[in-house]
Amino acid sequence: MNRLSKEDLSQMNQNYFQSLDKEKLVEVAGNLHSLAVEQLEKLEQNSSNSSLPPSSDQFKSKEKVPSLELQPTGSETSVSESEREDKNVSQGSEKPKNKGFGKKLPGKQAGAKGIWRTTPLVASQTVAHHPLTCASCNSRLEIDPQAKPYMGYYVLELEKLDSGIDIKCTLHHYYQATCSCSHHTLSKPLAGYISVVEGRSKDLCLQEYGLVGPMLATFIASLAIRYRMSRPKIRELLNDWIGVSLSVGTIDRCIREVGIACS
Repeated sequence: MNRLSKEDLSQMNQNYFQSLDKEKLVEVAGNLHSLAVEQLEKLEQNSSNSSLPPSSDQFKSKEKVPSLELQPTGSETSVSESEREDKNVSQGSEKPKNKGFGKKLPGKQAGAKGIWRTTPLVASQTVAHHPLTCASCNSRLEIDPQAKPYMGYYVLELEKLDSGIDIKCTLHHYYQATCSCSHHTLSKPLAGYISVVEGRSKDLCLQEYGLVGPMLATFIASLAIRYRMSRPKIRELLNDWIGVSLSVGTIDRCIREVGIACS
């Protein structure tokens, strides 16, 4: 049974349900029921029955209480307006200055110049990912040889050879297909375990979508943990000896993902 996505739900309306026969309507209802149960279980998760931090419990138990503000009387209103006019006259049209600097978000800042690869990646092979079953009614889909991919990404993977190691570049293409029930199903990279850490701005998710493959990520993690190399030195080693150019942020993400996979 497939897991419905936001794109799948947007295609479902009253006309779509009326166009289905009884057998397919039961399959669609089963998928919707599974999604509802999954979302309900997520809502009931807390620090005692999941990996969520204890600080997340206060957001689910806290109820919003409407604030009661006293309405000013006529005399108070006239006094406040007169005081405001006096301040405007004394200060003129100057606006209050914002003291200090705002908190910067991690990653690339808005308006900053982007840094791209000097040489584009060249794939040695292409892997096609076609949807096999309809995400709505679970019917089997046929592969269209004339179909064009709607998205794709490169993956750098390490290969062990008899005389050493080599880096292979693979291009993954993802396709979409239309079922007899008129539902469009998209093939997507799989996602797995999500690491939730208290205080971290973004949760880390294990997923197929990424530039570094599992073997190369394991090699990077072994350089950092087993051989005690820093992130910049790992970046220098990969660039000089293997010919792979990776950023320090990508290397750090690989190390963390391998740690989550091992745990």
